[in-house]
Amino acid sequence: MAYFGKKELTSSPLCGVNDDTSLTHKEAGMDYFSDPKVCCIKGCDKETVALGMCVNHWRRNRKHGSPMGRQTMQWVYRGLSDEEKFWAQVQKTDTCWNWTSGKDQDGYGSFKGRVGDRVYRRAHRFAYALVHGPIPGGMCVCHKCDNPPCVNPEHLFLGTESDNMNDKISKGRHRAAFGEDAGRAILTEEQVRAILIDPRPHTAIAADYGVKGATIGSIKQRVSWSHISGIEPVHAVRVSAHKGVSDKITPEIVVGIRASNESYSRLAQQFGVSISTICDIRKKRSWAHVTSPQEGG
Repeated sequence: MAYFGKKELTSSPLCGVNDDTSLTHKEAGMDYFSDPKVCCIKGCDKETVALGMCVNHWRRNRKHGSPMGRQTMQWVYRGLSDEEKFWAQVQKTDTCWNWTSGKDQDGYGSFKGRVGDRVYRRAHRFAYALVHGPIPGGMCVCHKCDNPPCVNPEHLFLGTESDNMNDKISKGRHRAAFGEDAGRAILTEEQVRAILIDPRPHTAIAADYGVKGATIGSIKQRVSWSHISGIEPVHAVRVSAHKGVSDKITPEIVVGIRASNESYSRLAQQFGVSISTICDIRKKRSWAHVTSPQEGG
């Protein structure tokens, strides 16, 4: 039964969650002579939005048939253990054991219960822990039956995030669009194949296709469009404009440093550079393009 605000003065029962929990207006605590801008439910000072009730009581009335519907059901599970509360909300069939109470947006049962020293907030995870023991950190509880409300322990198994996704894909439930089918795709597979073998710098390629250099880099590194196989990416050879140019070091000095038996500190003092510079030269982390005659340069 829906309420019609403070003008409805009848004392007929308010339909609760079931017939045993029906309330009268008086029992529901409705106050008809208070401020019309304040919720008519006794003890609630929130602003009215519809039918003389605040948003919370209006939603309860719409969902349960009574603005006090949720509160009238609290006594049902009072004094029961988490396990008893849990099984009282499960409907068993020959196959799945379906959760009958609240569910989240993905269809999984919502239930807060403790198993050992761990608290679980999803019904299927609580069911698994209750029967099979604690769930290791970072692990998912997957469904063999692909029925989110199902809490039958025989239909549940542990897996990583990767296992969960692979199970989803193998069962044909992965509908995410990728490649050309993605709504925001700019490139085609043919263009991506051409980009993979293009040896030019990323910025030059990006300018031709009207995308950013980061997009080209992502393609070349196989972060995006990774489903295109059979092509080895060709990377641009980067040559620094400052390669071989220094105020203190010349190619001849580099050859001499590598051939010298002097210590790093003495060579650094001799040429007026840091010890790390001498180290980089000797280990060919810098000036790697300079080779000695003995090395075939």
